[in-house]
Amino acid sequence: MTIHIGKKVKLINAYGEVMPGVLTEVLSDSYDEVRLKNGKAEYWSKKTKKHVPVRAKHEDSVFFEIKTKFGFEYVTEKEIINY
Repeated sequence: MTIHIGKKVKLINAYGEVMPGVLTEVLSDSYDEVRLKNGKAEYWSKKTKKHVPVRAKHEDSVFFEIKTKFGFEYVTEKEIINY
């Protein structure tokens, strides 16, 4: 299965609790414009004028906004346990 915007997921919050939610957005500390395509994060390259996969060394800068019943959680892909 691949992850995509609008998908129901389960995550582990900062307190170690498992919470259900819906993936609403993908963001990055390193890139301005990020999207998901076929479950993989891509960023807009100003140099090539197209979306390209996020480099392995920057994968830790990608995080996901998950809407839960308590509000929004911001987590890495490793913190999403079911999608």
